[in-house]
Amino acid sequence: MIRVYGAYLRDGDLQGINLTKKNIRNSDLTRVNFNDARFDRVGFDGSCLEDVSFEGAILQRCDLRGITNLKGCKWYETILDGVRLHAFHKELLKCSYLDGETKEQEKAQYVFRAFKEAYKREGDQDAAGLFYEREMDMKRQMSSGLDLLWYGALWALCGYGERPIRAVAVFMLSILAYAGIYTRMTLVGPNGPITGDFLEALYFSTITFTTLGYGDIRPDGLAKLVAGSEALVGLFTVSLSIFVFCRRMVR
Repeated sequence: MIRVYGAYLRDGDLQGINLTKKNIRNSDLTRVNFNDARFDRVGFDGSCLEDVSFEGAILQRCDLRGITNLKGCKWYETILDGVRLHAFHKELLKCSYLDGETKEQEKAQYVFRAFKEAYKREGDQDAAGLFYEREMDMKRQMSSGLDLLWYGALWALCGYGERPIRAVAVFMLSILAYAGIYTRMTLVGPNGPITGDFLEALYFSTITFTTLGYGDIRPDGLAKLVAGSEALVGLFTVSLSIFVFCRRMVR
């Protein structure tokens, strides 16, 4: 492999260049234009690639693990074929297409999807999950109407399936919220009407939310409608929680 040391190519225009079996080490490549270039087995150990544009480029079996700075790089329609990535680059989550007043969510979505797949091939499922979240964020921002409502709900409930703790929090808060509502309504127990008893309301909320329904306490009046809504919410939330945890465990 040919090694290039200490090159100063800041603001250079290398569009369409074809590099094979080279290691560009300790070099300043800030704002270099690599659009439509092709790199085959190229490394960048110790080099700064801040604000570099790789739009339309092909990176085949390249090693990006030694790069010191990737901030502001443009990756739209870049093909990452067998690329070796750093364990995780937070800078890649700050997509250049989202900077400034003009935001290009479609291009950003492409970039996040590309790195999601690249990290997935590397076996780094946690990093892939973070890029999946950003990809879905872009999809949500480009949506409207019912799609916007749906993606917003998925983000809030479970982080698009990447935040199981959030699903558990929604699970617990829902039970507590319904218990608070039941304290202002009438429940009927073995010994007659129950009003204002938070512990009994919490117990009833838990068995209703999880659809156990022992039958020792039942709702009365308007509480019947509230209990019905809680059962529906619980059925959806419990199913969602199981799905999210299984998804994470399988990965």
